[in-house]
Amino acid sequence: MVTLYVEGRPVGTLADAERLIPEFVAKNQRVEFRDASGNPIGTFNPTPPLPPGEPLVPWDPSITQADIDRIRAEPGFTFEEVKKRLGWA
Repeated sequence: MVTLYVEGRPVGTLADAERLIPEFVAKNQRVEFRDASGNPIGTFNPTPPLPPGEPLVPWDPSITQADIDRIRAEPGFTFEEVKKRLGWA
């Protein structure tokens, strides 16, 4: 069983992660995953929110959240379609 730890104390299991992680992200708290013996097996370090005025995409500051949302909503291609377009299939 995998247990989640925050600040050295157990806060739940991996089964609880979907419910608990958003809370830790909001509080910018590091989550440690430990096995049944208490040995660390991984960590989750939330990324703090961007400061106001900081571009979402540093290498292209013209990209807005609306652009990102629009691109994500567009239909994509399957791997098979990509291979065909590249002439691999």
